[in-house]
Amino acid sequence: MATARIPATVITGFLGAGKTTLIRNIIMQANGKRLALIVNEFGDIGMDGDMLQECGADSCSAEDIIELANGCICCTVADDFLPSIQQLLAQEPKPDHIIIETSGLALPQPLVQAFNWPDIKSQVMLDGVVTLVDGPALADGGVAHDLDALEAQRAADEELDHESPIDELFADQIGAANLIVLSKADMLDEAGLGRARASVEQQLEAPTPIIPISGGAAPMDAILGLEMEAQAHARSEHSHHHHHHHMT
Repeated sequence: MATARIPATVITGFLGAGKTTLIRNIIMQANGKRLALIVNEFGDIGMDGDMLQECGADSCSAEDIIELANGCICCTVADDFLPSIQQLLAQEPKPDHIIIETSGLALPQPLVQAFNWPDIKSQVMLDGVVTLVDGPALADGGVAHDLDALEAQRAADEELDHESPIDELFADQIGAANLIVLSKADMLDEAGLGRARASVEQQLEAPTPIIPISGGAAPMDAILGLEMEAQAHARSEHSHHHHHHHMT
């Protein structure tokens, strides 16, 4: 019998959208599940403090995989995604679920396509892409809380495409998402929440669930376990018999 492939969830969103808090919350709900985390840098995820000291690792080189106190593991993407995934897959016991955090400044599509590489496809399946959006920023007509900080983050990374307008990157994040998480909903009144939701909906090309959260608290089951690859397969089977015409 073929070994079951490990589900992986990509979490994307701009600086300040609340990815760190969301991921920390998910890890705290791990409940015996062995979650593996791939982050751009450990500092991003606030692991450099209490969580790392618990497993006796204060400073880590980019190649390291860190085991967190609750058995979850964490590693950084140094230059390439493939070696990170391969390192995680070499772990025993293998992780139950892989979470990949991206800055939102890198286009999510190439990462999503990487799951089709034979090396990865045989062992890992894409569970879903979760895009985190900043509720208050959207309600105010923007896409991020601090655009200057976002531009500075982009300028500092030579790997990134510096040409695309931030709005275009935002549209790409929304387009790649299987689930959109609207953060800081507690900071908005009903009208603000409506504006934030509307600004996401106008970017959507296909119906995509939007869930508002407060304080980074989202049930782990809502974020992990989207099973998008299985659903996409079912949809493509279905579309052989039935063509939808998209009305604008």
